[in-house]
Amino acid sequence: MNEGKLLQSEYSGKLKTIGEVARDLNVEQYVLRFWEEKFPQVNPIKRRGRRLYSQVDIDTLKYIKHLLYDKGYKIKGVQQELNKKTAKVSKNNNNMDHSIYKESLGRLLDEILNLRDNLLEKLNGM
Repeated sequence: MNEGKLLQSEYSGKLKTIGEVARDLNVEQYVLRFWEEKFPQVNPIKRRGRRLYSQVDIDTLKYIKHLLYDKGYKIKGVQQELNKKTAKVSKNNNNMDHSIYKESLGRLLDEILNLRDNLLEKLNGM
């Protein structure tokens, strides 16, 4: 499987901003930023001061919210649950390094943002 197909499968669907994810989960943005600090499994792409969440990140955040708000877990308990879940996933995907694909996606995103900025400059100059 080539890198492009792996990128598509991992990031199938739209990347969402912190505002969109906060609204979807009905939590404040600062809560998401706090969860990022406490749970390294949530790792949005950070480019140009923006956080962009993949569907994998969003699903993890939903699970965190469920454990904290619905099940009454403490932060430590959620960390343990996520570590168990991560260990299972890493056994299944032990040869796949997702950081390579996140970095590639980040570079692609930078290129797209640069193209957009250039286009906006040209349009404003008309």
